[in-house]
Amino acid sequence: MKDNPHLDILVMMAKIDGETDSSELELIRQIGASNNVSSDDIDSIIENTASDQSIPSLLELSKEEKVELMTNLVMVMKIDGRIDKEEMKFCMQIIKKLGYEEEALFDLVSSTYVDPSKTIDKEEIKQRAEQYLN
Repeated sequence: MKDNPHLDILVMMAKIDGETDSSELELIRQIGASNNVSSDDIDSIIENTASDQSIPSLLELSKEEKVELMTNLVMVMKIDGRIDKEEMKFCMQIIKKLGYEEEALFDLVSSTYVDPSKTIDKEEIKQRAEQYLN
């Protein structure tokens, strides 16, 4: 299995509040599968990634990968219906490394509604996330 900083970061955020919700893990599995990561590799990432490990480097990410990561962070953060303070602090660290301003996170979080029973409009979130990237 090769390194997957994108999934590592999503798992770290899901675990940061000490209560990993099944809806968060299911969404992470869907994201991994859509990026052709095997279910065994996804399970390994979920099992072996700790919330307190160091954040992988994001310097090599393309603009599209940064937008994708920002979009997925917002979706995972909101999927369980609540936003934990630790999740927000962690997300703030990530978005700064991605080149976003703080206001981008606040806007995306406050104006994105994620209902696990409905299809998530990922493209809408992605378009809005792209507008904020420097």
